[in-house]
Amino acid sequence: MRLSPLLALTLFSLACRSDDKDVVIDTNVDTAPQTVDEDGDGFTGEEDCDDTDPAVNAGAAETCDGLDNDCDGEADEDATDAATFYADADGDGFGVEAYTETACEAPAGYASEIGDCDDQDAAIYPGAVEDDCLDPTDYNCDGSSGLTDGDGDGFAACEECDDTNRAVNPSATEICDDLDNNCDGEADVGAVDAGTWYQDADTDGYGDLDFSVESCEIDNDCNGSVDDDATDAATYYSDRDQDGYGDPATGKASCEQPTGTVDNDGDCNDKEELAWDGATEVCDEVDNNCDGSVDEGLTSTYYLDSDEDGYGNPKRSVTACSAPDGYVENTDDCDDSEEAAYTGASEICDEIDNNCDGRVDEGVESTWYLDVDGDGYGGSRSTDACSPPTSDYVAADGDCDDGDTDAYPGATLGCDGGDYDCDGDVDNDADGDGYADATCGGDDCDDSDAVVLPELGGGCALGTTCLDVLANGYSAGDGIYTIDPDGFGVGLDPFDVECDMTTDGGGWTVIEYAADLTFQQQFTGGDRYRFLGTDFTLDLSDAQITAIQALSTEGNQTYVGLCEHVIHYYYNAGASYAYSFGFRFFDGTETPYGISSYSPYDITVTADGCAGNGGEAGALSKATTFEINSVRVPVVNVQCNDCGDTTPEKFGSPLMSYPAYLR
Repeated sequence: MRLSPLLALTLFSLACRSDDKDVVIDTNVDTAPQTVDEDGDGFTGEEDCDDTDPAVNAGAAETCDGLDNDCDGEADEDATDAATFYADADGDGFGVEAYTETACEAPAGYASEIGDCDDQDAAIYPGAVEDDCLDPTDYNCDGSSGLTDGDGDGFAACEECDDTNRAVNPSATEICDDLDNNCDGEADVGAVDAGTWYQDADTDGYGDLDFSVESCEIDNDCNGSVDDDATDAATYYSDRDQDGYGDPATGKASCEQPTGTVDNDGDCNDKEELAWDGATEVCDEVDNNCDGSVDEGLTSTYYLDSDEDGYGNPKRSVTACSAPDGYVENTDDCDDSEEAAYTGASEICDEIDNNCDGRVDEGVESTWYLDVDGDGYGGSRSTDACSPPTSDYVAADGDCDDGDTDAYPGATLGCDGGDYDCDGDVDNDADGDGYADATCGGDDCDDSDAVVLPELGGGCALGTTCLDVLANGYSAGDGIYTIDPDGFGVGLDPFDVECDMTTDGGGWTVIEYAADLTFQQQFTGGDRYRFLGTDFTLDLSDAQITAIQALSTEGNQTYVGLCEHVIHYYYNAGASYAYSFGFRFFDGTETPYGISSYSPYDITVTADGCAGNGGEAGALSKATTFEINSVRVPVVNVQCNDCGDTTPEKFGSPLMSYPAYLR
């Protein structure tokens, strides 16, 4: 948290306020960023995604409340108070325990109650009404039906004559037991185990074959009752499933073993020939060993494989002897609706978490670059995806100017100072100075030397003066060179000058005239000293010459005066220098005149053809020549005395042939 200036000032004022001059005032205010735990749950910043609720933080347990309690970006996932819901295929509000889902709310097709004994019939569920005596369906899933069968012999009470004895029902075999086994209204009549008795009228112990009767009764002790309370009678049990083990509920004492009975009561289910006491339990959905459990220790857990990819959903399972259709033994599927997703799958670019690691398309996405100018190469804006988001995205990057279709990696090189091939260097810039070679249209006049740079206003100087060009090693003999007297990037733009690189060691900057002083009558009105009305015209600007002079320590110029009746220096007939010319230099300095010496300036006359004062006719061979050695050159004007008579007095100078030199 950053303190506002107003808050900081308020704190400072409070810290300094005191009516006791002896109290030490602490004016130090802690302005460091502060973290705040608004809800007091011990978590701040990114660890607390809702700092107004103490039940929401990175350490909280996820509960079913619609909130992201543990700040992992998901609400109610793996909630500690999630309920178990059971698959309810028939929608009767009761599910089966074999198929479960744990969630905060019941998923579609699931119910919170279990106990449905037939999940394919909506009329069957715990608590359903059973009111049909003859309907064998267990509608309320209590193990019985409206068809009351107290003895479990498969016949309703309304269909048989004794619903307490499973040996008595319409399909039972009549045996000698004093019971109406087959419910025909008579006991022991037609009993399969009845004996044949013959009339013994003479009581000799032998009967008459012509007179016999079938009867179950034998009076062994001649007390008028047959086998009543026989001391040696055995107990026999019905064995309807013929597995050799009897139903303990059907025991009956008899002197002889009735048909369909056995002498043991080891059968817990006399309708199942594979179930008896001591049998080996096998996985067949039967309680084989009569211990009250079915298939104990023999079943396996199988998991639903809805997408048929061979991998199961850990949240949907069933326990069985063998895998039901659509179930597998593993729990390696994180998305059972997507056959391309399972643990161990290879991640491919399909916007699916194929390998179930919680990430989508990791390591297999391609980077696509936005190509604004449509040249096939993208700039810095990119996105990772399986395919280009739009047609404006391309696979190739490296476009250094995504607004210019001519600029992209490998493009044709340019000569305007740009980087068209996007290699990070100016095209056609051999010396690496940031300017393209002038030979292909660029600005760098020497692309082999990084020191030689063009100016913004144009021009590429090889030095500050011709002497600097020579010293830098750029001389190629006399000729035109570009110089920049005040240096790169400041003041004057570079400009071209003539350089004399041979005379007296070379390095002379030539200050040339734009026109000659025309040989003609310059003045009238009589002789007197006066300068020409207009200074000589030079090729370079005043600023350029001034800049050159500022860097020069030497200068020279030959001034050649052409004449006709105009004395320039000495007058032969008058034997005097009273008519000697005066000179004005570029900086405005004027030399002496009318005397022989030009001191303090180093000016000598090497030829004085005008001293005769007539007959010269402007001939160069009869001119007066002044050698001027001064850094103040060039000469920009002259003053004369013998130049204004009515008899035409003419003078001039071939200035363009005799420039000034500075070094």
